[in-house]
Amino acid sequence: MTNASIRPGRIDATNGQVESAPDAVRAMFERHGIRTVQFGMADIDGQVRGKFVPAEFFLDSVARRGSSIPNIVFGWDIEDTLMDCFTVSGWHTGYSDVVLAPDLSTLRPVPWEPGHAFVLCDVVNTDGSPVPVAPRTVLAGQVERAAALGYRLTAGYELEFYLYRETPETAAAKGYRNLTPASPGTATFSLNRHSALEDVIGAIREGMRACDIPVLASNTEYGAGQIEINIEHADALTTADRVAIYKNGVRRIAEQHGYLATFMAKVATDSAGSSAHIHQSMQQLDAPARNAMWDGDRPSALMRQAVAGQLASMRDFTVLYCPTVNSYKRRVPGSWSPVSAAWGVDNRTAALRVIAHDEATCRMENRVPGADANPYLALAACLAGVLHGIENQLEPPAAVTGNAYQGADSPLPRSLAEAVDAFGASSLARTAFGDAFVDHYLASRGWERDRHREAVSDWETGRYFSRV
Repeated sequence: MTNASIRPGRIDATNGQVESAPDAVRAMFERHGIRTVQFGMADIDGQVRGKFVPAEFFLDSVARRGSSIPNIVFGWDIEDTLMDCFTVSGWHTGYSDVVLAPDLSTLRPVPWEPGHAFVLCDVVNTDGSPVPVAPRTVLAGQVERAAALGYRLTAGYELEFYLYRETPETAAAKGYRNLTPASPGTATFSLNRHSALEDVIGAIREGMRACDIPVLASNTEYGAGQIEINIEHADALTTADRVAIYKNGVRRIAEQHGYLATFMAKVATDSAGSSAHIHQSMQQLDAPARNAMWDGDRPSALMRQAVAGQLASMRDFTVLYCPTVNSYKRRVPGSWSPVSAAWGVDNRTAALRVIAHDEATCRMENRVPGADANPYLALAACLAGVLHGIENQLEPPAAVTGNAYQGADSPLPRSLAEAVDAFGASSLARTAFGDAFVDHYLASRGWERDRHREAVSDWETGRYFSRV
């Protein structure tokens, strides 16, 4: 199925109705035997929250009017603990409704759930105005900014994750320690090791292809049971939508095959981290077939500005790339994860790796984000950085050659606390994303930081219990 023929639904602010293409949706449902529709939105942590409804009810009601949901979806942390520290959600609001407005361009069958379809939603207030803290809205705002300048950013996503021969129940019973990896030891790019996992990895690849998420490649990675799957590039919003659906799908397909998948940035002290490398290129809207990052026989002035802007914003935006306490366990020298705002040509020790062989492949790869990043916010940070460089015609510093871990001049935050402080002090963040989102996100990350500060860890008890 291709979903391009189904026009996006949207809330009409004058009458609260969703303008949609019900005949096309009904035909798709009949063609694929759809009986149930899953619809939802990505919250601040990137979790997709929503509802299951019968297909007929979706057609008759949800696709036309949207579906109400309490604004508490923006008031929970990742464990559904209430964070009463926000403006858009809290006791003072009475936890009133917001509306999930289906974007029918994202509607697709779910191959791993026969008879089911899935659609992503924008989140709007009951008067039809957008909820400014919704991650999809934040990214859409950056896409609109780029379009106003005549540009479009396209992005591809490289996501790493771990597979274990566990169930959610067995992993929880073990306290998520000493889990059995899907394959033992390190065997990076091993065809033999990959073949042994092809029942589940092949099912993921084919499932994604069947729901319009093109996969370029899959391979084993540097950790025991670690896998990387690469998602083909598309415009920024489409890519973020694909990643949101993909992560949900990977977890579900893994469980169906007797495995447990995790996108934690660092699953154990002695394990390799899991990244989300974002490859980016630019096109002019009036010349979409051309790569605007290339000019003649070399990278263009636009590419230099994009690199400069993303580097200049990288410290301020680190908390969007690395949103959890765990994120920073991955980012240490010599770990294939960058620790400074540096760029280099085909250099995997740098935060930005520029690939500049020809027009077809010219791009830059942001290697800062972890697999735990919310894809909408990570891509919003990428695009906001690029636009900062273009609008101010910035020039990048000299490229790093060799090992970027040595002699770094522009260190990035090494902890969530440091990243929160950098984001909070950033005028660039408020200019790009607006006060409502910045204040909301700061409160959520401050909450995460403080819960960690208060928790007593296994490391602490093992180190101090009998010695102090």
